[in-house]
Amino acid sequence: MKKAIYEQIVETIKYEVWDFDQVLEILIEKFPEEKPETLRSIVNLEYQKGVKKIARDWNNSQTADQRRRELFNKFTLALNSKDYKEGVIVEFAKNSRFSPAQFAKIILEEKFKELEGEETVSKELNIKITKLIKNSALIDDQKLATEVWLATIKDNNYGPFTEQIKQAIGQDYENKAKRSLERLGLSYQDEYELRSKGYDKTPDIKLDIPFAYNGYVINWIESKALFGDKESHDNYLKTQLWSYWNRYGAGMVIYWFGFIDDLDNNRDNGIIVCDDFPKDIEVCNPLKNFSSEDEADLFREESS
Repeated sequence: MKKAIYEQIVETIKYEVWDFDQVLEILIEKFPEEKPETLRSIVNLEYQKGVKKIARDWNNSQTADQRRRELFNKFTLALNSKDYKEGVIVEFAKNSRFSPAQFAKIILEEKFKELEGEETVSKELNIKITKLIKNSALIDDQKLATEVWLATIKDNNYGPFTEQIKQAIGQDYENKAKRSLERLGLSYQDEYELRSKGYDKTPDIKLDIPFAYNGYVINWIESKALFGDKESHDNYLKTQLWSYWNRYGAGMVIYWFGFIDDLDNNRDNGIIVCDDFPKDIEVCNPLKNFSSEDEADLFREESS
């Protein structure tokens, strides 16, 4: 994706009402040439950035305790109002451009601190609240249970349901890369196999025999079921990709939902960026230079 198009998409997200589904519909209509899954991933990334920025204020500022208490009091008033409508936490989050699931967690923390006469959230209380977030049916107050449930299912980035969905999507796309290798008859080791052998920094896929793509050798593949923006890619380079390069040589990261074109600028340094499994690859056959099957068998024995 051209950087200018990406910047237009981000600007649209910033100035629209903070409702994930509504913003996505607007983007699909405004940018029909882009894939819906690409636009969805960009919205997700911008949502995460916004939530992290606001979360720092909620958790670290001198007025954090006061703000958390005000939120709980406001929620309690809305819950007891004669005009009460389900989805109070969701509306609070929409108006604040914040996470419904994280607002739900704050409200539960304040409620149980009040019930138990505590000033802070103990380790035991935090475990209890985590369980209630995962299963709101355990909450005795029916209205509160419904509000927490709605907050978790309407949150596209945080909360137990979203995490499960993310993991499933990530695994599905990693499997897609593995199936592509298997169709080509290429053997590999995944991160679980590598970790069982004592490796600490492991890509999703380490090829047993490298292949070549556009003149570049690929030793490993990292699968990312998201859009590659500059902030995310720079972070992955720092925390993952250069470590893989240092241990295993040149490799490839696949952003399945697209990426900003300018990010693919390290090919000559050993890291290629793609948005799909490459089609035009050259597979190395280490046996093709042997003049007889006996020599090939000997090579196999020495390599095993």
